[in-house]
Amino acid sequence: MVSQQERERRYSALRQSMRQAGYQALLIVGNAEAMQRGYIRYVSDWRLWGGTGYVVLPLENDPTLILGSGSQAHWAKAVGWIQEVHSALDITGEVINILQAQGLSQHQIGVVGLNQIMAYENVTRLMKDLPEARLEDASLLADQIMGIKSQEEMARAADTYRFVAQALQRVKEVLAPGKTEREVMAEAIHLLAEHGCFDGIAHLTNAAPPFIHPATDRRIQVDDIIKVSLEFAGPSGYWIELAGVYSFQEPPERARRHFETTLRALERAKMLMRPGAKAGEISRAIEQTYREEGWNITGRAIWDMHAIGLNVIRPPIGLPTSEDELQENMVINIHPGLMVDDDRWGIYVQDNLIVTREGGRPLADYKYEWHTLPLKNQKRK
Repeated sequence: MVSQQERERRYSALRQSMRQAGYQALLIVGNAEAMQRGYIRYVSDWRLWGGTGYVVLPLENDPTLILGSGSQAHWAKAVGWIQEVHSALDITGEVINILQAQGLSQHQIGVVGLNQIMAYENVTRLMKDLPEARLEDASLLADQIMGIKSQEEMARAADTYRFVAQALQRVKEVLAPGKTEREVMAEAIHLLAEHGCFDGIAHLTNAAPPFIHPATDRRIQVDDIIKVSLEFAGPSGYWIELAGVYSFQEPPERARRHFETTLRALERAKMLMRPGAKAGEISRAIEQTYREEGWNITGRAIWDMHAIGLNVIRPPIGLPTSEDELQENMVINIHPGLMVDDDRWGIYVQDNLIVTREGGRPLADYKYEWHTLPLKNQKRK
């Protein structure tokens, strides 16, 4: 569990920003989706495992957590961060009742998740039943606070980093021709679950459509190049993304060169990841690395970087036009997202870096290398 000291630090930072914005309360929204659960976790330390949740955080009084599931409400209260925990079938109605009972229905209220998480029906109901309340999206306010990690947060994120690195090592140990993708990935998922990492995505690709995908019953072939991506939240809720590249033969020269270019682009990006840097300049430096090394950039599979934490993807987002600014002690997940020539599946290199005055520093140790594996434990087909 996250410490009470950390709880008070978060509440204090949120309330300071609330005062500056003129909010008498924050209405914080979350659901169990990976990019939308973190707001609730930040103020309650509760892992929202299903459905929707709300927290009413007044400027002065204690917060209230509202959940739909009675069992979730019971265990969320046991965490000890929020003592006033309600279970309600009509969650939105309960939120309205609480705001009215606390005298907040005629004040300015910042809604974290208003534009991205709340359903239209619930937004319109709030506006109808609280006609004198002034509702405003406060997601950016929360993102700016959550984006700057405390030492405790970075330590907990580093724990998850090490767990995911161990899972990729397990993939390396068990990967062999003749095994199914499911057999291999199950080993990684089992190890992560033992460490308390219950939420995540374990995908891989062998360069055949549909490219990156959940594990199937396809058997690994001796000439495969297997690329694995693990995105998991640890016991304290912090997400980490790491990847690995594996083959049973020496890689083709072009693939090896692509891998090495991606590593050099990542190292160049690390040097730029200082407070005040713009996400766009980092993306442009990555592109420049590819061009200098003779690659024909034909498209983009995904952005190059993003903040990561209790929500798996938040700004700053790394695209060449982005003006998003990095700040000290942000944790940034970086994965160069360019496609070159006719290569539609790219190279899987991603890391999780703390923004420092000296540049990006990995949360923990994980060395990227092309893993050429010995032929062992081969199953009969």
